[in-house]
Amino acid sequence: MKFIACLFVIIGFILMIFGFITFLKGSAFLGVGYAVNYYHAATSFLLLAICCKFVCSCKKEKE
Repeated sequence: MKFIACLFVIIGFILMIFGFITFLKGSAFLGVGYAVNYYHAATSFLLLAICCKFVCSCKKEKE
């Protein structure tokens, strides 16, 4: 579960970088016209990572 959370964080970070590149470039990057679309996807992955970390911490407390 920790590996999956780390993977979600990495994907979210990469999407944020893509959004920043799109913002600086001023035009479509990888077929996405607006930078905010990358940030919407990144927040979803980061929230999934937070939930995975929360589940891991709850499992430790039960044991």
